[in-house]
Amino acid sequence: MKLNTRLFLAAATACVLVSCGGSSSSSSQAPDYEMNYTVSEVTFDMVKVPSGYFTMGLSQDNRQKVSGSTIHPVALDGFVITATPVSQALWTAVMGSNPSSVQNPSLPVDMVSWGEVHKFISKLNKATGKTFSLPTEAQWEYAAGLQGKDFVSVAEWMEDTFSDLPDSFVVNPATPKPADHKVVRTVKDRLEIDSHTKKAGVGFRLVQPTGEALSESLLKVLDGASFDRETVDASDGGSETFTVGDVSFKMVKVRGGEFTMGYSDKDYSFGRFAIPENEKNFHQVTLSDYAIGETEVTVGLWNAVMGYVPYLNDINEPLKPVGNISWFDCQKFILKLNALTGRTFRLPTEAEWEYAARGGSKSRGYGFSGTNDMNSSMWYVDNADMKSKNVKTRKANELGLYDMSGNVWEWCFDRAADYQKTPQTDPCGPSEGTSRILRGGSCASRWDACRITNRSYMLAKNIKGTFGFRLAI
Repeated sequence: MKLNTRLFLAAATACVLVSCGGSSSSSSQAPDYEMNYTVSEVTFDMVKVPSGYFTMGLSQDNRQKVSGSTIHPVALDGFVITATPVSQALWTAVMGSNPSSVQNPSLPVDMVSWGEVHKFISKLNKATGKTFSLPTEAQWEYAAGLQGKDFVSVAEWMEDTFSDLPDSFVVNPATPKPADHKVVRTVKDRLEIDSHTKKAGVGFRLVQPTGEALSESLLKVLDGASFDRETVDASDGGSETFTVGDVSFKMVKVRGGEFTMGYSDKDYSFGRFAIPENEKNFHQVTLSDYAIGETEVTVGLWNAVMGYVPYLNDINEPLKPVGNISWFDCQKFILKLNALTGRTFRLPTEAEWEYAARGGSKSRGYGFSGTNDMNSSMWYVDNADMKSKNVKTRKANELGLYDMSGNVWEWCFDRAADYQKTPQTDPCGPSEGTSRILRGGSCASRWDACRITNRSYMLAKNIKGTFGFRLAI
């Protein structure tokens, strides 16, 4: 991937930790695994799965929910998993017999109960001197998503006892307390089957830990209680251009200052429009200098960084804002972008977003970003046909920022909370909560959702075609 060499000058950039709460940690395990094994002349291969984050309960193209599952973000330490389900040949080599419904040594073993699988694993561990186990449901689904079509699967036993899944962020989810009903998984379905049941077409895989623990940086951004901030000097105004691959994007410097956040009598009234209650606790906010994206993150930039585009995004429309991403997906993108550039990109705080949308120190008091004329400054439901448009095709605001009203909703760093009336300096929201702020409205929103002071929030795991974001430094 081509990368502008000047980006690596960022090594000398100063950073300061923003105090918005703590972060999680993970302990590593001593690795004791191999990539290939032979038992009584029967060989089987393992596939390495790196530590990382994924959205569990959702197909990898974001197209549909896994039946019987719950959509929630999960982070996992690294592990290895058998490249294919355990074969009849391997089962016979370990157990001395073949119980399968259709006898063929190269096919996956079936007609084995969860309890019998554990007897097999105990004997295999003794024969190899290693420690194998059944995969947890999270491990299995993560591996399936990474391998895609290469993950040739039957229905497969999981280690997990069947129970309701959480709907919040989980690190290395533990299996529930032992019970007779276990999880059996396919790529599309989550099934509940008694542990004593033997069924045709139900097999299993094996896993081993690799000792690769989740990185502290990943855990911190996914925990979302704090972030690192670069020191930005915006006294000279202007902007900074970055290039990743063949895609360039601009970060506009914003001179900090004091402003009234939330709706007050000084804001454009829109006639008899009733201002929502969550905007009314206006309060004074003081911000340090920062930089913010001239536009939303585009499909082209997402692809240059991540190497793919999310479902419902078209790689042939690189100038449209990327959509159909969760708050957690934003963090995954930012981590990779930071690794590529050596800089400290992040999501803007809600206060930074509103100040920039207002035009910063150059604000003229508009109700939408850059104007009071909704048709000249934004794409919304009345003129966009509910479809996002290329960035920079509407009027910029006082700071030269585009699409801060309309086109796609933009995730902010902050967790959702009511405004406090007390003055604040560089606020970044509460330290707890599962919902995050979205601002700006979208191509599918009414005009009132696109107002500068309008606030919305969603669970951080939520994905929608009109959910996008812009970067901050």
